[in-house]
Amino acid sequence: MAAQRAPASWSAWTTALALFLVPGFGLYLPNALIVTLAVCALVRVAESIRHRSLPCWRQTPFLLILALALWATSSALWAINAKAALEGAASLTGCGILLLLVLDTASALDRAGRHRAIISFSAGFALATTMLVTDMISGGYLAGWFRSYDISDILQQELALRSLNRGVTLLAVFCPVLFLIIWRLRQPSRRWTGLGMLALSLTCVLFWGKDAVVLAVIAAMLTAVITLLLGRWPWRILGGGLIALVLLWPLAVRSVPGPQQTWEQWRSWPHSLQHRLYIWNFTSARIEEKPWLGWGMNSSKFIPGGNQDVRVGQGKHELQWRALPLHPHNAILQWWLELGAIGAILAGGVVISTIRALCRLPDRPRRLVSAAIFGQACVVSLLSFGAWQSWWLAGLILCVWLINILEPLDQA
Repeated sequence: MAAQRAPASWSAWTTALALFLVPGFGLYLPNALIVTLAVCALVRVAESIRHRSLPCWRQTPFLLILALALWATSSALWAINAKAALEGAASLTGCGILLLLVLDTASALDRAGRHRAIISFSAGFALATTMLVTDMISGGYLAGWFRSYDISDILQQELALRSLNRGVTLLAVFCPVLFLIIWRLRQPSRRWTGLGMLALSLTCVLFWGKDAVVLAVIAAMLTAVITLLLGRWPWRILGGGLIALVLLWPLAVRSVPGPQQTWEQWRSWPHSLQHRLYIWNFTSARIEEKPWLGWGMNSSKFIPGGNQDVRVGQGKHELQWRALPLHPHNAILQWWLELGAIGAILAGGVVISTIRALCRLPDRPRRLVSAAIFGQACVVSLLSFGAWQSWWLAGLILCVWLINILEPLDQA
């Protein structure tokens, strides 16, 4: 391995362009984020080949991700759908490699390259916020254009607006990064302009976002406060809390009553959360059938009985719930369901290593922002999206990348 890291002569420009596009892509075309990262990674590979250098791959988080991907690959031997398991394992491996390469890019950027990248991201964030405001005023005109929907039709307009749910979540996750950028600005006029843009974006996110997004913003603030504690308390609270969740969540949701009882007992709760409880209870029962090895990577959509619907409620309030729609809408349960106890331990280890890294950050503002992003990611992962969705993992990789690009900057 070469002793010196390859300079980022090409990556400096691709990074700036990518970070300008990221907020807009995240809002309207989330799946394009993984392509954006892949292009940046390929440029970095070309630089490394040119200078005969390799990224520093012997890092605990990366090794744990590779171990998890290897276990996911092995699960194809007993998975319900071996092809889906191999595809999921390949996607996870790819995300790990992308993380390694973009972090290597961040470390190689000089001060001018970092400054250019941050300006580009800030401009892209402002553009994405403006586009979201436009959609809120126009009833989803831009969202309809990106998705080829005719918003004059009520049903297609609703589909266009729903297509923004993932993007609004990503915009919320990017907000702490913008706060860190604003924190490092010297000129009061720029700082106030940045705060105004951040306030506008948060207002749109909270107004538009689902309950999970609102809870994620609250979790971001609580997690950031925890990191202000002295000594090893942040590590103990966050790490201990994560371990407790991984071990106890499948047991806790096993005691949830049947679907009709759930609807009657928690009638005042949002219907989506009531449905989640039923999904989690069903998932917990399937976990008990294969607790050690799981059903195989990406097997959630193929679980026996998962495509069956039940009716709850009465009269005009009657609802139809699916036992397991695509995935459990909870990362911890998905770890257990698909990869068993071994996979849950490995995936939990990846998160624990992340907690340890953020608690060790010497720069307090960067530590607070990293914790805020972590808090948001936890809530969203426990309530909304699938654990292995590439666009979601790409969004988290981008946050880590941005935090590392900002690392050496004292003032912008």
